[in-house]
Amino acid sequence: MNIVFVVLHYESLNDTKECVDSLVNYINRNNAHVVIVDNGSQKGKLNELEPIYQNNKNIYFLYSSENLGFAKGNNIGFCFAKKELNADIIVLCNNDLIFKQEDFCEKLEMHATSGGFDSAGPKIMSLVDGKNQNPVPVQYATLKELKKRIFKYRVLLFFSFVNLDVVLQKIAAKEIEEYHPKKDEDFQLFGACLIFGKNYIDQFDGLYDGTFMYAEECILKERIKRSNMSMVYYDDLEVFHKEGSSTGATYGKGIKKRQFYYKCSIASCNILKKIKMGIISCC
Repeated sequence: MNIVFVVLHYESLNDTKECVDSLVNYINRNNAHVVIVDNGSQKGKLNELEPIYQNNKNIYFLYSSENLGFAKGNNIGFCFAKKELNADIIVLCNNDLIFKQEDFCEKLEMHATSGGFDSAGPKIMSLVDGKNQNPVPVQYATLKELKKRIFKYRVLLFFSFVNLDVVLQKIAAKEIEEYHPKKDEDFQLFGACLIFGKNYIDQFDGLYDGTFMYAEECILKERIKRSNMSMVYYDDLEVFHKEGSSTGATYGKGIKKRQFYYKCSIASCNILKKIKMGIISCC
């Protein structure tokens, strides 16, 4: 079974190298490939790392001339894995993931052949606070919840111009706890590591690409539901993530970063609203 890991790179060479180094063992022991996509880096360009892996024929380097955002950037690697490498399983990875589980590929193949899956996610352990970040509750299950979230982002964006959004965040902040869905309780997957099976690969060329960043997991949940596909969480698969689980880590530091987050989130949530209303299709 041909497993392809797609690593989306942007600027952080050390993170990407550590991630790829952790995947090399899978290449050596399994029928696995690694595709690294430089998503328009300006400083930490991927060609600085390429000579390190030039003797490994199962590692591929792809380049975008501009930052296409999360979905489109990942889709460059997804399409290469699908059309050039004939992948049976595609794993989309943030570049700040570390793979330590020796039998990750073996267990993934076992799940693919025994029960099968269209989309799946592993246990994602934070290296900051030790919490499992996957799965998560279904976000914006109703239009009312989605509209409230859009309003919240607009308020935060407004107050960010006088640096008061941080105060509002501290007042409303809640520590994110591990989520343990009950039997038959619906959930969605955390986007740091998304796994796709053959059925999904055959039908789609990656993630829905109408957003630049944020809400991709929510739109994926809608696509899976509307396509009558399966979304599965496997707690016997494990990866490690360099980001923490706290709410504060989501918004970043600095006014410009926070405003970027609010603006992108508003745009993505508006697209999700149109999908839920049937104005545009995600399938």
